[in-house]
Amino acid sequence: MRVTMEVVVAEGTGRPPIGASVVAEVRDTTLQDAGAVTLARAEASVAPTGPLAEVALEFDQVPGGDVTAFAHVDVNGDGRLSRGDWVNVASVPISGARVRVVVTPI
Repeated sequence: MRVTMEVVVAEGTGRPPIGASVVAEVRDTTLQDAGAVTLARAEASVAPTGPLAEVALEFDQVPGGDVTAFAHVDVNGDGRLSRGDWVNVASVPISGARVRVVVTPI
């Protein structure tokens, strides 16, 4: 399956720095008592205008499973979630060819 993920900021939260790393992932979140499995991952940089990033990801469908989108703007570039970074705080199910992920600062 192929999905295009559009990463945008929550209204009224500002915007991360241009060029910051954007990590987009498709995750299998079927099991509630286990960590999510990453099915696809792509990286981009924050664009100067419009959506922060738009990436295409391809992954194998999970029969009867739950697949969700995750985005992390890694402002300090350390590869971890840390203060000053941006992430989506709501679950974003993937059910079609496009998905919009809203990120907020942490």
